[in-house]
Amino acid sequence: MNNFAGSLKKIITNRNTVTIIGTLVGILILYFGYTWRINQQVDTVSVLVANQNIQPRTKITEDMVETVEIARVMYDKMMDSNSNAAVLRTSTELKTAFVDGAYSNINALIPKGSVLIKNTNVVDYNKIPSSVLTKIEEGQIPYAFSINYSDTYGNAIMDGMYVNIYMRATSDDGKTMFGKFLGDVKVLAVLDSSGRDVFENTEESRTPSTFIFSVDEEYHLLLRKAKYLGIELVPVPVTESVTDADYKGDIQITSSYLKDYIEQKTVNVPEDQLPETTDKDKNTSSSKSNSSSSKNSTTKNNSTTNNGE
Repeated sequence: MNNFAGSLKKIITNRNTVTIIGTLVGILILYFGYTWRINQQVDTVSVLVANQNIQPRTKITEDMVETVEIARVMYDKMMDSNSNAAVLRTSTELKTAFVDGAYSNINALIPKGSVLIKNTNVVDYNKIPSSVLTKIEEGQIPYAFSINYSDTYGNAIMDGMYVNIYMRATSDDGKTMFGKFLGDVKVLAVLDSSGRDVFENTEESRTPSTFIFSVDEEYHLLLRKAKYLGIELVPVPVTESVTDADYKGDIQITSSYLKDYIEQKTVNVPEDQLPETTDKDKNTSSSKSNSSSSKNSTTKNNSTTNNGE
């Protein structure tokens, strides 16, 4: 026993032996480490991807997706970067993981081949926010302005642009009143008759039906009164360059005469009898040809409106 212990001690204390053992241990560490890294790269995970471009606010069905294999390391990175989300693995999750159906998120085009991630580019229907509501400033009220294709100058008026609202009415003595009613109104959205954003889908042609903008409560009430009186309101694009930096959120009435006219005509009308701004009253919108002829007669009619300004 003592001889064995002595022999073992000599082997351990031998420099050559230690070098060999250290080299073998190092090789084993490198081998297993390299093997583990290779396995990480070649180990795959099944994920769900789009097999076509999916437009925003679109219900995602099984025929729009497919399952592909990706490296686990890539999968792990996606999970780490989306801590409150989950990468979808199978098409059945489109039904089981979403109570009201799986939809592409607002303003989130999902390109072909993109991985579907819950709560990121894919959300439950009841969690789709309204892009209009997110743009309304505090203290302001949204107003739905009924329009047609001509009012947008052939879809030339888009979200984020500015328009002036002109008014045309007939005075008690039969004279036509025409002038700028509201100035520098920022268009928050252009919607079709189904309430869908006209410009959010690049693959579908939609006809504009409503402008959405927001105003203070005073101006909101005034617009409803104008609508009650059947006054024609005409949107005209701002010809001058107006930027967000210039826009202060305060829409000024540019003609006191027009304002006083509306107030006098509705002084005895209860507020609950005024039309809601979501009503589709086409009397409040005009055709492009009418607005063009109105602009041509602005100089002539301004002599009437200027008397009250």
